[in-house]
Amino acid sequence: MAIHLRWFERRDGTVLLPPDSATPCPRDCIEREANTLAEVEALERRLQLASRCVAEQEVERDDAVFAASRERVRADLTTTLASSHTDPFEKEFIREYLKLRDEKRARHRQRFLERQSYLMALAHDEGKSADSMLEKLDL
Repeated sequence: MAIHLRWFERRDGTVLLPPDSATPCPRDCIEREANTLAEVEALERRLQLASRCVAEQEVERDDAVFAASRERVRADLTTTLASSHTDPFEKEFIREYLKLRDEKRARHRQRFLERQSYLMALAHDEGKSADSMLEKLDL
């Protein structure tokens, strides 16, 4: 059974997968084809790496966009914490909230990295058979 996976590549290395075999190659792309399972797996690794890079850029962008807002909230809470008008119960609540907030951000970042690693490991599991790869490719 032959593999003929047609794809397009831009000069910057961006990979585009056409929706069907009749889709013409865009003018700014080079038409490519993967004819072996090894070539398909190499293309899959490129797509996964690109997907991970995009996800990491989104996380960094979100961090940058919301950093000022987070810092403003932290400064306001720290000011309230330092005030002599704040009762001890409220001070304890603010301390715990700030601690939990930092822990939660670190935990979410860790979950993102774990999810990405899991997907990479799942895709490149050495124990998978050639039949399961073909099923995955719908061939």
